[in-house]
Amino acid sequence: MVARSLPKKNILRNAASLDAVFTSGKKLSLSNCSLYYLKVDSDKGFRVAFSVGKKTHSLAVSRNKIKRLMREAFRLNIKEYNIVSCDLVFVFFGQHIPSFEEVEDSIKSLLLSMSKAIES
Repeated sequence: MVARSLPKKNILRNAASLDAVFTSGKKLSLSNCSLYYLKVDSDKGFRVAFSVGKKTHSLAVSRNKIKRLMREAFRLNIKEYNIVSCDLVFVFFGQHIPSFEEVEDSIKSLLLSMSKAIES
């Protein structure tokens, strides 16, 4: 059976690690999504978290749907980019519930920008 989710080791949950990404990490933004990233010194690979603001989407159902779309777009496209030893936080702040194509385009362009920034 094929695993169709992110492994637990790749999920960023620790509050201290999240704070470190927001305070000392770098930020990339698009019209409806931002990416905070921090290069870390570990050989465990990447860790990722997804966030949707409660002020823009007051219903938990819509926040969870957007996070599911973001996770799936990230999972499908992570192999194309050389992301190792990074902590990532994707923050969605758009006003409407996007389609999967919109989310996937945002995730792809943010990952591409990040991989270019890390290489240079």
